Amino acid sequence: IFFLLMVRDRISFASGVLFGTVLVILVYRGRNKDSFLKYRRLEENNACVTDTHWQSFLKVPRLKTLQELGSDLPASSQTGPKQAMILLPDEILSRRSSSDNNTIPNSCQEISVVIQQASPGRCFALSGSAPGGVSYRITRHERNEAGHWHSVSRIREGRQRMPSSGTRTRARTLMTRLVSKLDEVNAQLEPLLIKAAKHTDPEYRTSMHSSSRGAVLIMCINAGNLDLLLNFVLSTCFTEKFNVNNLIVFAADAQVELALKAAHLHVFRHAALGEFKAAAARSYGDHQFVEMMWLKLTCVFLVNNLGFDLLFQDADLIWWKSPWSYFAQFPQIDTFWMDDGARSARFAPHYPNTGFYLIRSSTRSKIFNNQLLGSYSLVLAWQSHQALVSQTLAEAHAAYGLSVQILNKELFPSGKQFHHNKPLFQRIQAGNFTPYCFHMCWTAGKDDKLKFLKQVNLWFLPPRCDISSMLKNPDTLPASCVREICPLSSTRRLLLNSSSSSSLPS
Repeated sequence: IFFLLMVRDRISFASGVLFGTVLVILVYRGRNKDSFLKYRRLEENNACVTDTHWQSFLKVPRLKTLQELGSDLPASSQTGPKQAMILLPDEILSRRSSSDNNTIPNSCQEISVVIQQASPGRCFALSGSAPGGVSYRITRHERNEAGHWHSVSRIREGRQRMPSSGTRTRARTLMTRLVSKLDEVNAQLEPLLIKAAKHTDPEYRTSMHSSSRGAVLIMCINAGNLDLLLNFVLSTCFTEKFNVNNLIVFAADAQVELALKAAHLHVFRHAALGEFKAAAARSYGDHQFVEMMWLKLTCVFLVNNLGFDLLFQDADLIWWKSPWSYFAQFPQIDTFWMDDGARSARFAPHYPNTGFYLIRSSTRSKIFNNQLLGSYSLVLAWQSHQALVSQTLAEAHAAYGLSVQILNKELFPSGKQFHHNKPLFQRIQAGNFTPYCFHMCWTAGKDDKLKFLKQVNLWFLPPRCDISSMLKNPDTLPASCVREICPLSSTRRLLLNSSSSSSLPS
């Protein structure tokens, strides 16, 4: 009997100890639920700790974390898994305060961000390095059929072929022609830029860097797109809140130069920039389209190199509000780009539309544009200016901190929104929402641009001012067409002055 009583007491004691232990663990986990959810010690048997420098990881909301790090969040990062991981070295984990509830621990003084495509069969190798061995690139390796690893390009599409010898020679010829006459080109262009920059938007002027000489709107067109450019000018006639007096057009041929001078617009043309056909491109990426991309590169390079902020845009745009006031809100941003809408790999990670973008004058932006100009052979080989800009922009952002903002898709809609967001354009047409501008891209060619612009009542040129009629009378009809829609007014006097193109109001 005594033995049985002793066993019973010991069992009760042991049961009480076990119950108390479980209760303590449950209470502790309940009070520190967040900590148990956030932190996981990387176990030794997973081979994740020994000699790797990383000791723990923190699970965080992916999009919130990326947004906290800056405004230059690539469009490719806006969709994806809900959670992300932050790997922590042991010294950071040990310093983390119990009251530190920030997404990124306060003890993190620097953080490297890698955005990697999540797909079957794709793994990720993270290697620590000595302090001076940090890399700003991601290298990709693929296992071949023999089981060996080899390096692969970050983008593997048929259009991304390497330039041939003939292509490199063509690009070198254009570059040599420009560089040999660069001082002469600058001497002729600079006075025109100074004249146009007198009309820098007052609100934007307050946000310019001290080294900037002013801000100008620039476009480059050939005669085949004259009607699109004049339609843009006319779109600005329906408000007195802004003007385009700081517009400079880089003319690709003599016809468009004559027509725009007759309409009293600032026009620049020089033989060193190249010779171009007058016809509009038939489709995206065709020979005429790619040839015009050289003028697109050179005009931006020249203006930026002379120290001016610039807003570049294609001719197929409409303005409802002055975009300068938007850019003025972010003086710390080097570049702004319309969201193209395409999500193909060759435009990753930012997917910038190269038909509407602003570049502030800085050393960083000058290096960026110099790199673009020297890479025209890739434009010829890839049949895309946008692909080159996308990759060079990502490299500039990583290598020397060129800041990037991708513009809101509703405030700055492109053709992607026109075709795939019908409710947005219904709100715009009903007068319930007013974006800054609209870019009629994402079309098969110019015929579609005209058709769609007319469908939504954004075509302002009268029927008599079709492109063929204007090119037959370039010295008179374009100016007459503008005056018919835009009567002389205080804000249009520069564009429509019928007396002298050299007489510029202050």
